[in-house]
Amino acid sequence: MCQQDQLAFWTKLLHLDGFQVVHEELTAPDEPRRFTVIPKTPVGLCPHCGQLCEDIHRRTESDRVHDLPLGERAVQLTVRTYQYWCGGCDRAFTPPTPFLAPGSHATERFLEQARQLIAFGDIANAAAFLKVSESNLGRWYYDYLERQQKQSPVGPPVKPIRQLGIDELSLKKVPAVRRRADRPYESARAGCPGKPRQNQRHRLSGGG
Repeated sequence: MCQQDQLAFWTKLLHLDGFQVVHEELTAPDEPRRFTVIPKTPVGLCPHCGQLCEDIHRRTESDRVHDLPLGERAVQLTVRTYQYWCGGCDRAFTPPTPFLAPGSHATERFLEQARQLIAFGDIANAAAFLKVSESNLGRWYYDYLERQQKQSPVGPPVKPIRQLGIDELSLKKVPAVRRRADRPYESARAGCPGKPRQNQRHRLSGGG
């Protein structure tokens, strides 16, 4: 398979909306697969006036972004994006990347997969499955939940339990006081179990 066919294969396999693989970094079998992806069509739609722009004002590359693993190997992406200059309204703009939130260190599908794994387990097991560190995944996960809540505020996000404290584990025993049906006259005075209480008026009158 020639290099062009290889890149087309990875583009189809990764299936990143609007982007194609232009470079594959050769790494050791125990290291992540690393790819560089760029927009398939170098054209941007100005969000201010709606004009199509081909004038690329600046090219930027992201830090390595984590994507879903392929088999037993982690995947890292370098995402190249274009900033366009609109001659119609004399402004620069950068089209959004569909699969990547601004400033994020992982793709949206990676974070959604992490959310589902954590919902049925915990952060440690999800991190092991996704081939990332537990501390990084925990930080990305909570940022993702906060962002999702802002987009559709339906209540506070449910966060996974990392550990249980003493208060949650202890069961407080509250004794239940029950009067037995076969002792309707059980005395309430200490030291006189089972002795019926005398009628107060009868005692004062000196009755036997």
